Amino acid sequence: MNSRISLQQLQSFLLVPSLFALVLATPNVASAIQIKDTSYPIPNNAYFVAPNGNDNNSGKSPAFPWSVAKALKSAPTGSTIVFRGGHYHKATGKINKKLTLQAYPHEKPWLKGSIEVQGWVFDGGMWRKDGWKHSFPLLRKELIDPSVPMARYTDMVYINGVSLKQVGSRANVGPGKFYVDNAKNKLYIGSNPTGKIVEATALSQAFGLWQNRYSNPGGTIIRGLGFAHYGDRALEVGAPNVKLENNTFVWNGFIGVHIAGNSNRRVGGTNAVIRGNTFSYNGGVGLGGQANSLLMEENTISHNNIEHFRKNWGAAGVKFIKTHGSVFRNNLVEKNYATGIWFDVSSFNNTIANNFSRHNEGIGIFYELSHKALITGNTVSNNRAGIMLADSSGSQVSNNTLRNNKGKDRIIFKDSSRLNKNRAEMAKGITWITRNNIVRNNTIN
Repeated sequence: MNSRISLQQLQSFLLVPSLFALVLATPNVASAIQIKDTSYPIPNNAYFVAPNGNDNNSGKSPAFPWSVAKALKSAPTGSTIVFRGGHYHKATGKINKKLTLQAYPHEKPWLKGSIEVQGWVFDGGMWRKDGWKHSFPLLRKELIDPSVPMARYTDMVYINGVSLKQVGSRANVGPGKFYVDNAKNKLYIGSNPTGKIVEATALSQAFGLWQNRYSNPGGTIIRGLGFAHYGDRALEVGAPNVKLENNTFVWNGFIGVHIAGNSNRRVGGTNAVIRGNTFSYNGGVGLGGQANSLLMEENTISHNNIEHFRKNWGAAGVKFIKTHGSVFRNNLVEKNYATGIWFDVSSFNNTIANNFSRHNEGIGIFYELSHKALITGNTVSNNRAGIMLADSSGSQVSNNTLRNNKGKDRIIFKDSSRLNKNRAEMAKGITWITRNNIVRNNTIN
């Protein structure tokens, strides 16, 4: 076996030791995943929030903090909001101006889309919570593997940090399972909650950042925070120049962070910088969307698609579509129950460099229906397949190390009958035809 790694790859590996600082005790214990220790400077004009914040406080001192909602509303444009440590249940809101949200030095703020549930009633071998009025839109059918139909429902329940499995009827409730009766506003669990902390999802999303005629959160920075238990996603980024740094996005219903593209009324999340974050144990995808001119580096993307959505549709460690001019480098992408790194549908001129993509249940690196990628310096090992280009052109695959990937082929080119009919894209070379690709100087075992 040739286990040679290039000097460039080794240097990239050593530059990102924080990728391996993630502590994962057991797959079901969210509390075992640690927020990074950070110590960002606090400017003189900062505002402070805490889980027990009071809106009658001044917000200008760590001893007199506001609530999160008050800070988002009242802090002036350009302000820094400092989060004290602890658990912020039902933390949500719109960020409609440029702000910096950061952790208090050496403290670990967890923002959660769940609430602590009390007042359980024993009911025939299970426990019932009355007046439960939290429900979420069903996910698209195209995402769902028929063998796991309950994945379409994004309700979540945790007992002492351990997730329960959602079932479709009260009759199927048993130990480690739960059922939501939306018609009767009841929540059932099959494990004894006595003396334990029970958390159940009550919100779809933490923060939305949209730039339009009424809102301008471009340039916002979010750093050092943890996001968990949101029914759909933690963050929706639809504003330019947003920076996410050293955050933790775990146990969210479908995706950790979604970056939105441009629309007729809104500016998309262009020029985002995603650095040093952890995206793990999310229902379908760690991070994805449409992310033109993205810089994504030194992140850990692991154990995503825990709900086992269709691997050939939308599930992945990270998946982008219609993404141009982005750089994805020095990231650790491992043990996702799907493809690791996936660029799809008319993506163009992207660089995928010096990443470790390993032990994923799908393809290590997948470039599909797209044009002009530089895939270089990556170590791709122990995946279902190594590197695949499908209906893609004008790309270079060079200086990668591929080891122990399953299947006969390690670097795969595939062409199908799919053809692009968008004339503007075709003029740029995005034809969806596999041609003019270069493969050289790769180490394959």
